[in-house]
Amino acid sequence: MSKRIIAVLMLISMLVGLCGCSRFSKKTSDFDYNAETDVIYMEKHTVNFNELSVIAYLFWETLTAQYSEVYTNPAKVFAPAFADSEMTLDVYIKEYGLYKELMMLTAFSSRFDEENTLSKAEENEIASDAQAFYDSKIKTAGIAAVPSSGAEQATASSEDPSANEDEMRHLVVRIPENVTLEECKHVFTMYKKARKYQAILRKAANLVISDEEVRVVSCGIIKSSDEAAIRKFESDLKNGNDFFMLAESSEINELPNTQYAVTREDDFPDTIMDTIMELEDKKTSPVISCEGAYYIVTVIDKFDEALSAKNRERKLEIMINDYYEKECSNYIDRAKIFFNREGWEAFELFR
Repeated sequence: MSKRIIAVLMLISMLVGLCGCSRFSKKTSDFDYNAETDVIYMEKHTVNFNELSVIAYLFWETLTAQYSEVYTNPAKVFAPAFADSEMTLDVYIKEYGLYKELMMLTAFSSRFDEENTLSKAEENEIASDAQAFYDSKIKTAGIAAVPSSGAEQATASSEDPSANEDEMRHLVVRIPENVTLEECKHVFTMYKKARKYQAILRKAANLVISDEEVRVVSCGIIKSSDEAAIRKFESDLKNGNDFFMLAESSEINELPNTQYAVTREDDFPDTIMDTIMELEDKKTSPVISCEGAYYIVTVIDKFDEALSAKNRERKLEIMINDYYEKECSNYIDRAKIFFNREGWEAFELFR
């Protein structure tokens, strides 16, 4: 399996979360739920299979758009990964992506309804977006008129160089032609409510990250197991030689690089990390004996503002996503839920 496919699967696997479908029981007597047409019931919110197809379409469209920034043909990248596996692309995307999308969408839109309402302007925006989707994807596009499963088509194409790559590039989710405008509107309403509730969570989390937690230090680091050589390096520095030019010319460094952007999370010995964090700009440490080797570090910028800002955003997003996961899981744990596992398994994702 190629490195780029592994990278894709690792990124998709970040979607994995929450608990498995199988824990939800089939007790429908107290639910306003139709086992023939519905896939999930959660605290008075129901999603039917037509609506699931719209959610799946939007989810897959977003996913491939994200990867198209890196790969010119995301579907062609995804498909070959499953050529030698019992798991198909259809199953992988459903169980490790679409399922989570469905659960979080239902949970967060349900939570929004507990204390909030949409404005008239927001309702008008939803109606307009739903109408545009209905007109372009269902009413006039003839979506259901393509034979065979796209997952099978993609895998076959990956093994057949003569296959039509155009078909691969346009791998899309199957949407039944009997999807109604009201069903599209329901899905777009759920997305609007879920996004608004996520914004509420983001504000409520009140996450404060200190500058020290996100600080990125631009520095130079050399490491050598030869004490005499590193002492000579230290002496040459004191005579006015440039740290980086000297490191390159002497080939003393046993690390893969000389210049680093270091945060508190980096995997250097604690003594080295403490030294880096304590040094002032343009200062160089003496020789440091640490864990059987010898180091010298120099600081270029003790607080790289641009890199520190990126690191802050990265840490914030991780913390916020963890917060979302926790809130969603907690809600699901106490919510009244029915999940139609048999119908879910029969649901065909790709056309």
